[in-house]
Amino acid sequence: MTGSSEEQALLNDAVRLQEELDRDAVSTALRTAVQSGMERGERRIRKRFFSKSMGLGITAAAITAAVLFILPYLLPVPQPAGQPESADWGELEAFRDNAVFGMDVPTLDSAIRSGYIQLVNKTAESEGYAITLNAIAADENRIMFLYTATTDDKQEIYSINSAKLKNTATGSYLSTTGQAGGNVKIPEPEKHHIFYGRGVVEMDRTEAFPQQLEAEFRIASVDPGKMADPKTGTIMADMHYSPVLKIVFTLDPKFKEAQTTIVKPDLPFTLNGHDVVLSQVEISPLLIRARVALKNPEDNDWEIRNEIFGNTSFEGILSEVDGKPLQLSPVSGSGTEDGFEYAFASNWLDHPESLVLKIRDGMGSKQQEYNLEMYSE
Repeated sequence: MTGSSEEQALLNDAVRLQEELDRDAVSTALRTAVQSGMERGERRIRKRFFSKSMGLGITAAAITAAVLFILPYLLPVPQPAGQPESADWGELEAFRDNAVFGMDVPTLDSAIRSGYIQLVNKTAESEGYAITLNAIAADENRIMFLYTATTDDKQEIYSINSAKLKNTATGSYLSTTGQAGGNVKIPEPEKHHIFYGRGVVEMDRTEAFPQQLEAEFRIASVDPGKMADPKTGTIMADMHYSPVLKIVFTLDPKFKEAQTTIVKPDLPFTLNGHDVVLSQVEISPLLIRARVALKNPEDNDWEIRNEIFGNTSFEGILSEVDGKPLQLSPVSGSGTEDGFEYAFASNWLDHPESLVLKIRDGMGSKQQEYNLEMYSE
C-alpha cells in the first residue's frame, strides 16, 4: 500500500455510512439492481464458468452485499460443508502464535484444512546463521511462505533484513508486499536465537505461473545481550548481517490448477454522494478482490477521488460455512485508473455458502450498516 489517505483508510476499522436512508427503499432498489445483475451474471456464468475453473461469482454493493443471489448459479452441485473452526496446524503451529497476523489466519486455516499447503522444510546455513523454508501456499494472485530463522549462541536475531522469491526461469524477483514475524512466545534462552516469519508475494496473472523458485533471506543480528539494550537498532555499527541464504524449490503443480474466477456484476451504488459501480470481483484460494469504479469520468480527479474513497471503509467479507460466520479482513488496497481495488483474505476452499461484502462511507449523522442477510429472504 502507498501512504495516500484513501489507501490508509482501507485498513482503518473506523466505519461510517452515507446519509440516513429508508431501509425499505434501499431494499427495493437493491433487489432490482441485483436481479438485473443476476440475469447478466447467469448468462456469463453459463458461458464461461462451468469449466475447469474453481468457479465462484460474487455480486456485492456498498450499502449492502448481494452475494447470495449469485452463488446458487455458480455452485449448481451441492458442495461439502466446511468447518470455520480453526484448523490443526500441526508442525506449523508455532507460526500461528509468532508470525501470522489475524487477517492471515482464515486463509491459512482454509489452506491447511484443505491440504492446499506445500511443506518444503529445506534449510540453508552459513556462518552460524540458518534459514528453513517450512511451507508455502500459492495461487495465481498470491504466494504466502512460512520460514524459520535461527542463529548460534554467538549472536541474537534482531530481524529479517530481507525475504524474497526469485523465479529461476526468468531470473526476476517476484513482488514482495509484506513480511511479518517474531518470537514473542518463544521461551528463554532460545527466544533471541529463533525467529518465525511469514512473507507475502503478489503475483501477476499475465505472466506465466512459476514452476521453480529460489527463496533468498538475509538475517540481521546483534551480539548477545544487545537485544535488551533500548538503543538496539539505532546504532548501525552494532548490527551484523548473514550472508544471503538461498533455497531452491519446485512449486507443487496443484497451485497452478487453481484458477481465479472473475465476475463483473456492474452493480451501481453511491459512496459519499457520488455514483460508483462494483465493476469486478475476483476469487481465488488465497485472495478475494473487489474493484469499485467511478461511474462519472468527471469525478476522476484527486480531490473528488479522495472525497469518495478516503472516507470509505471496506470492513471485510462475512463468510458463512456450515451455518457459522467468519470474518475475512481486508489485507491491502490500491488506487486504479478509474477507482479503487480492495483485497481481502479468502476461505474459498471451504466452499462458503455465502459471502457478504460490507462497506460503509462517511456521510450522514447516523452511521448505518446494511448487511446481506436483510435482503436474502
